[in-house]
This record gives sequence, structure tokens and C-alpha cells, in this order.
Amino acid sequence: MPNESYLPNKRSMVIMAWIICLVVTLDYSYDFFIRAAPGVMAESLKDTFKINSAQIGWLSSAYFISYTIMQIPAGIILDKYNRKIVIAGATVLCVIGNYLFSATDYYEVAFAGRILMGIGSAFGFIGAAKVAAMWLPKRFFASFVCFTSVVGILGGLVTDTLLSSLVQNLGWRQGNEVFTYFGVVIVILVAVLVKDNKKFIEQYKSIKESTLLENIRIVIKNFLSIRFWAAALIGGALFIPINVLGSLWGVGFIQAKFQLPEAYASYLNSFLFIGTAIGFSLGAIISIFTNRYRLILTINLASLIVISSVLIYVDISIHLFMILYFALGIMSGGEALTFTIGRSLSPKGTAGSATAGINLINNLIPVILLPLIGHILIKYGNLINTGSHIYTIESYQSALAIIVAILIVTFPLTALLPKHTKL
Repeated sequence: MPNESYLPNKRSMVIMAWIICLVVTLDYSYDFFIRAAPGVMAESLKDTFKINSAQIGWLSSAYFISYTIMQIPAGIILDKYNRKIVIAGATVLCVIGNYLFSATDYYEVAFAGRILMGIGSAFGFIGAAKVAAMWLPKRFFASFVCFTSVVGILGGLVTDTLLSSLVQNLGWRQGNEVFTYFGVVIVILVAVLVKDNKKFIEQYKSIKESTLLENIRIVIKNFLSIRFWAAALIGGALFIPINVLGSLWGVGFIQAKFQLPEAYASYLNSFLFIGTAIGFSLGAIISIFTNRYRLILTINLASLIVISSVLIYVDISIHLFMILYFALGIMSGGEALTFTIGRSLSPKGTAGSATAGINLINNLIPVILLPLIGHILIKYGNLINTGSHIYTIESYQSALAIIVAILIVTFPLTALLPKHTKL
């Protein structure tokens, strides 16, 4: 039943349950920050490591590669083992990776740091979803996933605003180091406050006691579902604006379109994150009152196709660009609903594995697109002028055409989704 809950009866423990959920949500926000950081300091990284746009794409993609590979293992581990230990340990990997990334003079070490960040971050969103499934009533799961996504997006917003300011005033190394210490604080909060719900563990002890092979069978069963794949691919397409534009290529695209300095382009890029945060907030509210997720996702995808086409190819004023970029973020907010669809299609008690499966397919897209766009810019693009790292707007229009193409190809998949999602 949607109202089924594993919350304890004591009022103090109910409050504690929500605090636990908020802490793991904050942990996901930190994961989102380190995901988006290279987009703010791309030009500085090129100068420091003496690399080109393709190598910047690979440096950003290193996070997504390890993040994607670890999705299924992370889901299985979170379904079976103590959440405090797993989430705290994963965050420690993020902190170590961010420190290496900030401290090194070598591209290879920075690349390794990004891989460590991706491994640790793989447990962030899945961990938040697992803890929410463990502590909250089922009817709040979709809303909490949306809320978690909002907090994560705010982490990206901090990247585009606060980190941009720190990089400008302190340099990219010292600016980025500030968030290494922030990660240490989050590790302490997780270690002190997060714990498992004994009532949930007892009810689904078969999952905890199951063998690794049995857990893998559950994951395989999910991946044999066409509807599961449709939900995951649609979610990945909806999150392209954040994963591709917000994380890396958006700032350079804005610089090329309006001939702006990096700091101001980063400010404009933050409108995408603000819009997405609002989109997820709207999704959280709507999900309480309706389960017609297919209709919502169909509207979102159609809107993304139109808006992204205008932003990339139409000559518009900077003010209209800000409005449409903001709207692009809002329409990306439906992505969180795909996790609820995935969970509804999966066996009970396997929220971690279900979320991991959706997230795995979601993040295959940026793994491919981030370096691919860099390669297209290098091979077919033209720089604005000699000595500049910024490509012409025509170059970006050619490279970003693949975004519109993926959105168009994904649109028919909405017909495969259930008309009403079982909560």
C-alpha cells in the first residue's frame, strides 16, 4: 500500500528518521558538486595540464565512467550491507579523489582522482533512495527522490556560483580544496547520524541474507524488462542538459554564443541548475497527487526538444536565452519520476538495485557524450581566434546537434511506459 511505512512509532525516532534522510541527501549534493566542477574551471585546467578540449572531455567523463560501472555493485552492496559504513566509506573516496584532483600537477593523477570521485559518488543517489525506502512511507518515495534531486542540483548551483567566485579570487586549486574540507564534514555527519531501520531489515532479511548470485539475478530480471529500459533511457535523455551542458560544455557554449567572460557565462549557466531544482520540486508536488507519470514525461521530452533547438540554433537575446535556459532546467525535472517507475517494476525490498539499474543506463549517455563533443569540436570546430580556447558558435551548434538527436530518438519510448505507475 502507498501508506505502508517502516517509521517507528516514537515521535523522536520519526524526527530522527527524517534527519537521517536529509543527511544522505546532503551527501548526494556533495557528489553533484564534484561532478560539475570541471565545467567551471575548464580553461584553467587546460592551461594547468596543457590539454585540449577532448582531454578535458575525458577528464570530466572519467567521473561518469567509474560512476556508471559502479552502479550495479553499489546497488547490491547498499541492499545487503550496513548503510552507515557503506555511505561513509564511499564519501571518503570522494574526498580523497577531490584532494588528488586539486593537489596534482599531472593530468594522469587528476584523471585518477576523478575516477575515485566517480566510484564514491556511485553510492550517493542510490544510498539516498535506499535510505528513503527504508525509513519513509511508500507514498513519499517519489517526492523524496525529487527532493533529493533538488538538493543535488543545488550542489551544482553552488559549483557555478560559489566555486566560480573562489576560482576567480583564489585560483582553481585553492577554490576546489575548500570543498575537500566540506566533504570531511559530510563524512562525520554520516558516521554519527545515519543508521539502518531494524524494522525494515527484519521484514526484508531475505535480501540481506541472499547470496551475491541471487542479487545479480534480481538485477538481470530488471534489465530484461522493456519498460525498465524505456524508463531509464528517457531519464537519461531528460538529464542531458545537466549532465552535458551543466557539467561541462554549457559555459563554453554560452561564451561562444554571446562573447562573454568565463565568470559571467558560469553565472548564466547557473540558471539551468535553478530551473532544474524548481522542476524537481514541481515533480515532488505533482507525484503526491497523480501517478500518470507517462503523460508528464511525454510533455517534458517534447518541451526539451523544442527549447534545446531554439537555444542552440536560433539567434536570440541574452535575456530570452536566460528564460529558455531556465525553462530547459524545469523540463528536465521529470527525470526523477523514472526512478519511481523503475522501483515499481522491481521486486519489493530492492530499491537500491532498482535505482542503480536506472542510474546506470542514465549515465551511459554522458560517458559517451562528454568526450565525443570534445572530439567533434577539435576535429571539425574552429577557435574564435588564435590563442583562444573558445570555439565559434557554429562549432558548438555542430557538436551539440547530437543532444537534439537523442531527445528526438528517445521520444517514442514514452509509449512503452505504464499509463499509471503503481506506487
